[in-house]
Order: sequence, then structure tokens, then C-alpha cells
Amino acid sequence: MGKATNFSIGRLLLQIAVGAMLTVAGIWALQGGGDEGIAAIRHLIDAKDVENILCIVFGIIELVAGIFLILELLIGDKFGSFDNLLMIIIMIVWIVAIVLIDFLGSGSLFNHGSHWNFLKWLYNFAYHLIVLGALLVLQN
Repeated sequence: MGKATNFSIGRLLLQIAVGAMLTVAGIWALQGGGDEGIAAIRHLIDAKDVENILCIVFGIIELVAGIFLILELLIGDKFGSFDNLLMIIIMIVWIVAIVLIDFLGSGSLFNHGSHWNFLKWLYNFAYHLIVLGALLVLQN
């Protein structure tokens, strides 16, 4: 009996998209910008030196994880559990970012942001959940 494969066009597109997103986010973090994960780190850490170090480390993690996701399409899973560890770190930071941005930050659900424009809040929240869901799917 043949062995079932995990290949699907949807997973392929998802892996390319998340790999590209993480690679770009990592580059932006190393340039001093960043994505929602970097925003969460900056929101949580008050010490500027520690904040900068954590942002650089997280940027490197995002960059490496994004490159690994794209390379995995070409050479297979040669990195073993190392890329899974990177994805877990990214998921934890992403969950913290969702809580901070969508529920506690300015313009968030509990800070009267949804009162003025609920659809905008819901759209951003859905986007953040889609990225988290993609990270969960690709981590397995």
C-alpha cells in the first residue's frame, strides 16, 4: 500500500508566504524596524540596551526560520528539530504580540479601539490569527 504524502498546493503556498514574511520581518528587525513581534518586545522591555539586544536576536530568529522554511521546499527537512524550536519561539512571541496589540494596546479591544472602528480591529485580529494558524500548521 502506498504511503500518503503531506504535499498540497495550499501548504506549499502557505510555506512560501510565511517563509517570505519571516525573512522580510527578520531583515526589518535587523535594520531597526520590525513586525508585531518586535513591537511586543519593545512594549514589554523598558531597558533600551536589553530591548535592542532582544530585537536583534528575535530578528535573527525570524530571518533564519524564514530561510529554513523556504529551503525546506527545495532540500527537504534537513534541519531536524532546530527549525521547530525557532518556530515555537516565534509562535510564543506572536501570541504575546496578539495579546498586547489586539487586546491591551492603544486602539485595542479593551482600550476603546473597537468602539470607534470594530471592523478594522476585527480585520487586524483576524490577520494576526491567520499568521499564528499558519505558524502552527507549518510547525507540525
